[in-house]
Amino acid sequence: MLPLLGLSSDQPDKPSPVLRSEERADNDALEKAKAAISKFHRGNQGELWAELRRGADPAVRAFLIHHLAVGGIPVPVVINRIRKTADAGQRAALILSLGEFSEQIIAAADRKSTSALLLALYRYDPDPEVHSAVDWLFRYSNEGPTRRRTDWGQRAALERIDRESTGRLAPKGGWSIDVAGLTLVEVSAPAIFQMGADPHEPRMRGDETLHRVSIPRVFAISSKDVTVAQFQQYLEDTGFKSKWRETVRQRFSLQPDSFWSEPERPQFAVSWYDAAGYCNWLSRKSGIPNDQWVYPDEIGPGMRLSPDYLHRKGYRLPTEAEWEFSARAGTSKAHFFGDGVALLDRYAWYVANSENHGWPVGMLKPNPLGLFDMYGNAWEWLQDRRTDYPTDPGTITIDAEDTSLVITNEIARTRRGGSWSYDKETTRSAHRGAYTYFPDQRRDSVGFRVARTISTTSAPSKLSHRQPRPRGLMQANRSSLTSQTQRRFGRDRNRGGSR
Repeated sequence: MLPLLGLSSDQPDKPSPVLRSEERADNDALEKAKAAISKFHRGNQGELWAELRRGADPAVRAFLIHHLAVGGIPVPVVINRIRKTADAGQRAALILSLGEFSEQIIAAADRKSTSALLLALYRYDPDPEVHSAVDWLFRYSNEGPTRRRTDWGQRAALERIDRESTGRLAPKGGWSIDVAGLTLVEVSAPAIFQMGADPHEPRMRGDETLHRVSIPRVFAISSKDVTVAQFQQYLEDTGFKSKWRETVRQRFSLQPDSFWSEPERPQFAVSWYDAAGYCNWLSRKSGIPNDQWVYPDEIGPGMRLSPDYLHRKGYRLPTEAEWEFSARAGTSKAHFFGDGVALLDRYAWYVANSENHGWPVGMLKPNPLGLFDMYGNAWEWLQDRRTDYPTDPGTITIDAEDTSLVITNEIARTRRGGSWSYDKETTRSAHRGAYTYFPDQRRDSVGFRVARTISTTSAPSKLSHRQPRPRGLMQANRSSLTSQTQRRFGRDRNRGGSR
């Protein structure tokens, strides 16, 4: 179990109650899902299949994924539809629904033939949600402390395909597995999307003003957080392992070994600088030329980013706009599965179900873009400074390079997604966290996922785009850190009392 730090204002002593608006949203979606199942049994299959498409109501789709089994939809019908449908979103939803059927219902012959089908889809289907749906179904036999309804026994076959697919830098259709074993999902953002929360969204906060944003590039984002095993390999390769572990021991005196003893959990206790260093290592390991790296060779306080860093092809942290667009996965509700919270524990490890620690990445279901753990488990460091959103509804913000290129310990960065120790308020697509996350901090529930630019649709920024004024800047008189190792692994401040 990881050591607990002081609670922030976002962290409850106990889970907050479900809001009436959340209950209404869940009840409405559940009734629609039951109605579609009822029509199926009366001979009208079309509505059920239509509701499983990604363009349908995300809450109804999510409830159908979890209720096909209890609704009496025969397993052979589900499997046959997986084979025949041309709609990738429908196929992914049906694969996820298989996890709700028990071993007693799925005949051994069906499991064998279906396993072969799903492994072929895992290897060849270009859709990232289909790929991640099979990953979720096959990789773990448990979901947290609870045994899965069916153990398909295909983890070894899944890992063999992973090894055979590793090292394809360019996504094959919608996804690829890079040299470090991270699955990258390619994302093509629309010209403009709505970022922030609708004023009527449950648990909406004042810093989540709805506004329009343009992401002028195609980017890739990892489907999972960087794991302990992956981060420790970076430390081993770069010779930073002993120094990093000693820094963590000093920061967390209780059970420091817990931060590297569970290889499949997110790597917690990383600073923003640690994440940037990992990205540089991954760029080098992938053979990306140095002039395409996003971060300089010397990483630490005072480091300066290139003015064209979002046009470079090296690995980096996601921008805040990229993260929110990816978390939403084409939806506009509080969560990618709707405004309710009845299904939250199927997608997120948070204070109500985490048992006070993080869990292996990818153990809960992915979002419609094929991304795991976008809510809960680990807060995720992002590229950007923590800034205010524009208040003019007519403004279109371009997600471009920052006007401030120097990274210092006195200017807060952004992190998103909530974690195992936070509650429902933070596990929303629009939630932004606090203004007190500084790049040298280490927390027991903060990790990261990586991103990289695939192609751009505009010239490098001339820094003329609108940049909101940063809030919450805290100045401190600190001695300069001279060596690269000291800058990267120097002990952080315990600011704000948050994890």
